[in-house]
Amino acid sequence: MEANDGNKRPACDNCKNRKTKCNRGSPCSSCVAAELDCRVTRRAPEKRQRVLISSRYDEAMENVNRSLQEVSHTLQKLVRLSEKPRASSADYTTTFASGSHPSTISGLSEGYRGDSSFKAHVQHVTDALRDAASDLESSVAGPTLSTTLSAVQTSQDATDSEEAVCSLGTTPLSSFNVQHRELAGLKSLPPLDQVLKLLRLAQTEKQRFFMDVPVIDETEFGELCQKVYFAISDYSIWTWTIVNTGLYYLFLDLAEHNYAQVGVACSHVQANTRMLAANIEDVIQSLRLCQDPSVEACQALDLLTTYCNKSGRSTIAWSLIAAASRMCIDLGLHHLPEDLHGPDITKKRRVFWHIFIFDQGMAFTLGRTPSIHYYDVATERPSLKDLPGAPEHLYAGFLEFAFIVSEMHIQLFSAVAQRASQQTRVENAKAIASRLVQINIDSKKSLRDDPPANDMFVPASLLLDIIMHCLMTIAYRIVPCNEPSPNPLKCNESCVEAARQALSTIVRANEMFGQRYPGGWTMLLNLLFSLVPFASFVVLAGNTVASASAEDLALLSATVSAIEPIASNSVSGKKLLDVCESFHQIASLSVTRQSTIPGGPLHPTAGAPLMSDHRFEANIATQLPVGNQIVPSHGYNMAAHDWDALMSEFDLEIDAGAMASFVEPYMPFDPTL
Repeated sequence: MEANDGNKRPACDNCKNRKTKCNRGSPCSSCVAAELDCRVTRRAPEKRQRVLISSRYDEAMENVNRSLQEVSHTLQKLVRLSEKPRASSADYTTTFASGSHPSTISGLSEGYRGDSSFKAHVQHVTDALRDAASDLESSVAGPTLSTTLSAVQTSQDATDSEEAVCSLGTTPLSSFNVQHRELAGLKSLPPLDQVLKLLRLAQTEKQRFFMDVPVIDETEFGELCQKVYFAISDYSIWTWTIVNTGLYYLFLDLAEHNYAQVGVACSHVQANTRMLAANIEDVIQSLRLCQDPSVEACQALDLLTTYCNKSGRSTIAWSLIAAASRMCIDLGLHHLPEDLHGPDITKKRRVFWHIFIFDQGMAFTLGRTPSIHYYDVATERPSLKDLPGAPEHLYAGFLEFAFIVSEMHIQLFSAVAQRASQQTRVENAKAIASRLVQINIDSKKSLRDDPPANDMFVPASLLLDIIMHCLMTIAYRIVPCNEPSPNPLKCNESCVEAARQALSTIVRANEMFGQRYPGGWTMLLNLLFSLVPFASFVVLAGNTVASASAEDLALLSATVSAIEPIASNSVSGKKLLDVCESFHQIASLSVTRQSTIPGGPLHPTAGAPLMSDHRFEANIATQLPVGNQIVPSHGYNMAAHDWDALMSEFDLEIDAGAMASFVEPYMPFDPTL
């Protein structure tokens, strides 16, 4: 009986509730008639399914969270403004934080202060008085001794209190949270997913940006990107600058085989670089004169200097690197202690030396006085462990370049050096040229013994080679020609050979990758001509006119073709190219004329000017020797108005004094001056 009851299916609950007879069907007829779900019906078991949340869900939640934070900041700002109805519109601020504004000028820190002469004398006299008082302590007692000791302590305290006041100003003024109204609309950045993949790629594969500008590494750059993309708190204009400039070069130098890994196409890269370039341009226009110095500010200014140099705007780049150099001095980066070590000190050394290289090179090119003087630098040079993955000869070579440029400015081209005797300048030039030759030999040996494992370092190696040959040309230009009666346009053989090597390296570099990567080649040329004067072309052009060398003329022609891309987007590049083309045309016409004259090169009469442009061809026929007459060899002397015609509208956006410094290394050596 109990077994039969166990086999029975229970009545439907719906039927019980409605007190309806249940036939225990599956489903029961009563539930079918009432159109209800029968409780007796056996349903097929459902399989359990695992639900996976898409990664886009997290990104969407982050976007929503960021939008809510922006709305919250906006509401708080509106509440603050409503509480101050009398505030003027000039006090309105945006959510873009910065640490500088005219209102904070009075609170700017005084920065680094070295041991002044006053402090040194106070310390010397104080020590002497203290020693004298100590000697008299055992034999003399009374108010006189106590007064002396009190005066000694007072003088020491006065000096220390002055230094303490100065040191208080070295901390950043975080209480001044000033805004940049002009940057309110700059919230456009590349998509987050592309940036994340790009940063992951930089962690696994070395990118050119971190090698060309070693003032920031991948880890620190990723943290700054996180601070901007996930702006929980306000960030400075320097953070915004570093992120935009770094992303610009990371996208610009992204290899095509990495497009799929980053999830971009060529159109995406172009759109991102245009967006980031617009942000960088707006930042450059928004920088203020008075900025509180910081290491982050030095990093940002160094990146902006690189950006302007590569785009051919040396005037703006000089203003930026001059500001960065002054910040380095204010922060005391040129006097970092040698006994301190750690990541922070290492970063400061890297930042300082990279700014030092730009400061020396650009000052030498533009005829300016550098902001950082090498004789006052006590900071230790960065070691190879501070620059992992970099060939030794490259960074050592660029540092040596900066040191030699600093010495050349002091010993050869400064106002004091030009007042010295010509013999002194010649001896200094020979010594500097010998050092350059040895550095070039050591660099080539290091390159042979330890060739770069990555093609990324090839452009930097060629750039260093060109710079060294250009510097050798300028140094040897001061040394007179060793021929008995030289042509005024001819230099000594070492100078001419250095000029040939410089131009040959430019032509070879153009053949290697200039034609394949025109954009990168243009930036490399702009960077080259901002770091060293292009004296090699002018020297070889003058030698070609004097010697009628067809080989040198062909090299000049190839060089003009190689540097032609700089005229596309740079005003100063266009003017430099025009000058080189003018010299090439003069050399070409001179070689053509001299090749048609039997008996040797053409030499005009003494004092006869060599006419430029269209007047040269019209007047050179009147200077030709008649028959087999030989005219004395006095060389070519260009009159002032001919130089004016040749250099018409040649302006590198600098004044006349700076132009004189720019052209001075190109001028022929005249021992009678």
